[in-house]
Amino acid sequence: MTENLEPIRCWRATVPTEWIDYNNHLTEGYYGVAFGYSGDMLLEELGFDATYREEHGTFYTVESRVRFLREIHVNADVYVDGWLLGCDEKRLHWLQELYVEGHEEPAATQEALLLHVVQGENGESPKVAPMKEPILSIAANIRDKHLAFPLPDFVGKAIRSMR
Repeated sequence: MTENLEPIRCWRATVPTEWIDYNNHLTEGYYGVAFGYSGDMLLEELGFDATYREEHGTFYTVESRVRFLREIHVNADVYVDGWLLGCDEKRLHWLQELYVEGHEEPAATQEALLLHVVQGENGESPKVAPMKEPILSIAANIRDKHLAFPLPDFVGKAIRSMR
């Protein structure tokens, strides 16, 4: 990490027994739960709240990729750091890193692309729409701070086809 470059500390928890699978480590779905909770907290950092949702719209995750890098066991203290890699008026691109307390390398990462949408009227499907203030400015400010974050080589990559 670059000096004075700080991620957004999004979420922290202690892994409960019910999150552990038959291999005696965190089951796959609970990585998603951790990233889901932390993603909600990232949005809160942008000023996204119930009033904003009611008046201006919401966000849908349209693509994400999780990398499972290390096992996580019961009672581990975990936390997520988030980086806003990019944004424009309709999209957010972020990277979340799930850490086990005391380890320098992440146990998992999630890269996600979110679209800002407004709910359709009269039964119509939601539609992509520009973000409103203050979220757009706050996101741009955080993005600008995070521009110095050196992009890991896996960002923007997909799973390779085996065909």
